[in-house]
Amino acid sequence: MIRLAAILVFTLGLLSCNTQNKSTEASAEEIWPITVDMTSAEHIDTPIKLSQIATNIEYISLSEEPLIDDIAYSPIRIFDDTLYLDGDNIFKYTPDGKFIKKLFPEGPGPAEAKKHRTEPAAFNSKDRYVTFKNAIGDTYKTYSFNGDYLDESIAYDTANIDLRTYFLNNQIYEQRRYGPFKKNEILNIIGPYIFYAKDLHTDSITYRYANPLPETNAIYRGVRMELDVEMRYIHIDSLLWFKYLAIDTLYATSDLKTIKPMYIFKTDDSFMDVNCYAHLRVGDLKEKEFNSKKKFGGILPLFNKSLLYTVNDELGLANSLGQTDGYTKEPVQNDLDKYLKNIDLATIIYQGTFSIYKGDMYFLVNASSFFEDGSSSPFPNLTEDSNPVVVKLKLK
Repeated sequence: MIRLAAILVFTLGLLSCNTQNKSTEASAEEIWPITVDMTSAEHIDTPIKLSQIATNIEYISLSEEPLIDDIAYSPIRIFDDTLYLDGDNIFKYTPDGKFIKKLFPEGPGPAEAKKHRTEPAAFNSKDRYVTFKNAIGDTYKTYSFNGDYLDESIAYDTANIDLRTYFLNNQIYEQRRYGPFKKNEILNIIGPYIFYAKDLHTDSITYRYANPLPETNAIYRGVRMELDVEMRYIHIDSLLWFKYLAIDTLYATSDLKTIKPMYIFKTDDSFMDVNCYAHLRVGDLKEKEFNSKKKFGGILPLFNKSLLYTVNDELGLANSLGQTDGYTKEPVQNDLDKYLKNIDLATIIYQGTFSIYKGDMYFLVNASSFFEDGSSSPFPNLTEDSNPVVVKLKLK
């Protein structure tokens, strides 16, 4: 999906890489990176079955009040003692779904805020606070997990810096070029770096993810374009995984010092690359050419080294050897229980509205989904108008 002029930027652990003691078995270092050959992958009609990626499915019912109207672009974040639904406020629940409180009062006051529902907050799990862009003014506001107002702006003095997440003691942020640009100007709108990590204690840059194509001949045609999501950040146990939509490699790091390529997609000219995207961003690409390109969207590494990915909103599964049959528009078929017959994991992974915590994947589905396509309710009091339900998958 393309946005003209107005930008909708939205915006992912440790794989089970057990050290092999036997000399005949491959070590973790020998396994990585895994190459996923996409050159022969294509659209298929065969759906992925839930048992291919998970061993168990459970459901958590949320309190009926307050009513959550829309869960599109609303991630959930999971911690030992709490569950947070990230929408137009930050809704705090117990692990079994009982509502506790909204994290902040809504309004224009000094300790109040108004949050964009489609722009996810950044959670600092170590120091237990959350930061998000305030819709009233170009600032960021920070609240503790208990709902205490802590800070405004967190040392940002320009509107083109977007905080995406926290990792260890670092802010992970992107700095974007929004102009003004002159028509027919040659420019690299992506910039020299795709994202930065800044140490919260020293205020110094600890890591820069370099643009592999810092020089382009893209010409500004008078319009700016972007895809909804450029960078994917996934927290899994002690690792931060990240992938840029137009770069073929999924990386992981435990410390922002050693950055390891984990999965490399082998592609051909049918896939969008950085050069193509740099031209798209400034309108220097014909619509027909852009539409003909395949584009990676969401991504999710599994603990058995398989990999879920999306291409043009279709879901694919690569095994631990990097082999994939292709990608499908069909929803994932739930063959683990009788309740939720189909799961639209492609959209969930693409939008990044899931969380991985202690081997489990958490995401939201609308209550109405349990009354469609032969599904049935796991809760006696659930209705089509009930609050969304949290789905918990034990990933393979």
